[in-house]
Amino acid sequence: MKRFLIIALLILLAVPMAEAKRRESAEEIKMKTRDNKGWEWGAAGRFSLIFYEMDYMSILGKSQKAYKSQARLGGNIMVNGGYHINNHWKIGLETGVQMQYNYKAIVPLYVTVHYFYGTRKNCLFNFVNLGTNMLFNKAKSDALDIASLEDDKFVHFGATAAGGIGFRFQSPNSKDKIDIMLGYQTLLLTPSPVIKGSYSYKPSDVKRLELNQQVFIGIGITF
Repeated sequence: MKRFLIIALLILLAVPMAEAKRRESAEEIKMKTRDNKGWEWGAAGRFSLIFYEMDYMSILGKSQKAYKSQARLGGNIMVNGGYHINNHWKIGLETGVQMQYNYKAIVPLYVTVHYFYGTRKNCLFNFVNLGTNMLFNKAKSDALDIASLEDDKFVHFGATAAGGIGFRFQSPNSKDKIDIMLGYQTLLLTPSPVIKGSYSYKPSDVKRLELNQQVFIGIGITF
């Protein structure tokens, strides 16, 4: 009996939806159907939660690792541009500034690929980002021997990878689109080494890597 009631309820809900869909005129359907082509530009803001971090350091071949689970906050502001290959696929570039608890600014730069489902303007999509990042981080005088500071790089390059799902909202009468995104990101950073004490290692003797994983939610606008 319970199963019968559930089926009956689903039928009752489905019939009005089907009727409403049938009542759409050809003009309404055309207005609600997307026609993605050419270039689009936009900006996005994301709020992230860093939940895992790995710190690796090697001094003259001797290495150590440290892992920690945590709940740290971060975020980024990005600008992007992309080209619609067809009504489903878009490929583009994205860059901006990412902020998190342990560094003032990281600049990601990556290729982004989107896949849009269905044919309507309001639709689900998946995205994948892959590229590099630039960390502006030079050793301080209380970390390495002062004589070796001049050899340390100011810009450190790493890697960035991300992916997720989103939903695009677009009014039938507007070219502007609002994207809501939920995703996962991994950052590989190569910061300056930090060595306490009166050591005289050169930056080239010390290698340091940081890997952090984070989830994020964001909102963007494209036009």
